[in-house]
Amino acid sequence: MRKIFLLIFNVLLIYSPSKSQDWISKFTDGKFVQLSWVIETYDKGYLLIDNETVYSWLIKTDINGNKLWEKRVGDGQHHIYFENVEQTSDDGFILGGGFSKYDPTNNDPAIIKLNSCGELDWCSVINTLGIYDFGTRVKPTPEGGYILVAQGSTFIPGENVQLFKFDNNGNLRWKHTFSPDSLILAPEPHDVRVDSDGYLISAMCYYPDPGNPTGGWERPYYIKTDTAGNIIWWLVYGSGNGFRGFSGDATIKSSTGNFYSIGWHSNYCDTPALIKCMGNGQESYFQDLIPGTCPGGVSGINWVNDATFITCAGGTLNGNPTFRWMKTDTLGVSWDIKEFPIFLQSTYHTTKTFDNKFVSVARVNDKWIYLYKLNSNLDYDSIYTHQFTYDSLCPGGVTSDTINPDCGLIVGMDEPQIESESSRLKIYPNPASESLTIEFPKYLKQTEKKSGITSSSIYYQWKSTTLEVYDLNGIHLYSKEIPKDLKRLQIDVSGWKHRMYYFRLVYNKQNVAGEKVIIQN
Repeated sequence: MRKIFLLIFNVLLIYSPSKSQDWISKFTDGKFVQLSWVIETYDKGYLLIDNETVYSWLIKTDINGNKLWEKRVGDGQHHIYFENVEQTSDDGFILGGGFSKYDPTNNDPAIIKLNSCGELDWCSVINTLGIYDFGTRVKPTPEGGYILVAQGSTFIPGENVQLFKFDNNGNLRWKHTFSPDSLILAPEPHDVRVDSDGYLISAMCYYPDPGNPTGGWERPYYIKTDTAGNIIWWLVYGSGNGFRGFSGDATIKSSTGNFYSIGWHSNYCDTPALIKCMGNGQESYFQDLIPGTCPGGVSGINWVNDATFITCAGGTLNGNPTFRWMKTDTLGVSWDIKEFPIFLQSTYHTTKTFDNKFVSVARVNDKWIYLYKLNSNLDYDSIYTHQFTYDSLCPGGVTSDTINPDCGLIVGMDEPQIESESSRLKIYPNPASESLTIEFPKYLKQTEKKSGITSSSIYYQWKSTTLEVYDLNGIHLYSKEIPKDLKRLQIDVSGWKHRMYYFRLVYNKQNVAGEKVIIQN
């Protein structure tokens, strides 16, 4: 019993904070701050990211917000930024955003992997010359890969929401492009969440009110896919309940499978609001969090427990600026409200810690980063007195330096070119009499329309496909599994009847390429 008591006492001592100092840290290098993200790292420290036009600035702190090291990512010449950073399964870091190094007049979607010491593992850029597109969020997937949602070029119809899947070495496995119906205008993806059954893209679009097809209002826009990126459902939120506005940069999921976002309700003015979407893609309710705020704004949303979450919101209320942290239930009914200094209203992102605290980053006066920590009662947390060990996976320590990434380029993303050349099934001679040669495509392309959205999918990696042959009566005559590394195949057709045949390549039970061939014997 005494050993158990001593163990409990030591654990309490380790995680017991001092009451002498509130938890808040400040950083600046005198440059303009475009703050993005903060995460808790494997060693209970924090990593935050800021963008400085030609560099992205990574700052690693201890559990009390004291700077341990910093890294700058970029070449000092070209625009680079990252919307978020996440811890990976090997305790490294993945960053997703945009980089103009390989297309100086435009950004390209970029994904960068760092090891646990902040050193470059690999960098992949989806090089689309002359097209302005960029990544908006990257997330690790359970099997060790990464999913990146990107804003496509607004100048190319159907190129507005893109989803990319990478393996753990930065190789592109597939790309899905979601082309909306004619009523959805200018969709902008913000976030992607990874669940066991697939991915949820949170976006904003313009969509008209029912019965009034002219013009459009800002509305939340969700696309739910399976783990292969195929659409399960999509929803323009507010087309049924009249909500106008947009969701924030994060969507959380309840234990019952429903989705919640914090956003702006803009029917008359921007008012902070809770938005609920059912797990089957049906819109539910919304609730204004600070009624009468005009204009107002919000930050992210984090669970406290299964029935309660916290968020921060602010704006002008009765002519007075206000900023508050709020603890609410899933109906948007506030349980606890704490007023905070108005300069923290620029809080962008919040992460939940191992001990159920909340660490946030804010931009103050355009040049200062404020990193602060709240407990579950929405009070400033206190400083830990226990000495933690940081960067234990880096025996020589971590050096603050600059990383100039030499990225691997993923090219050939021009879909019309891929469709006409690299995704074709080539068969010759045609007509044939003795034998024919089949050349298999470099890429696989599928197109599917689901309730008003066309999903165009390009696959870059796969295990195998199936070659099938039918006559024009639909009778199945031939089938063969084709491994990915097989470039061409010869078939003896000397005994086949004189007629036309249809050759097709099947992947995921869908036709990805086909060709009609005449056999003359």
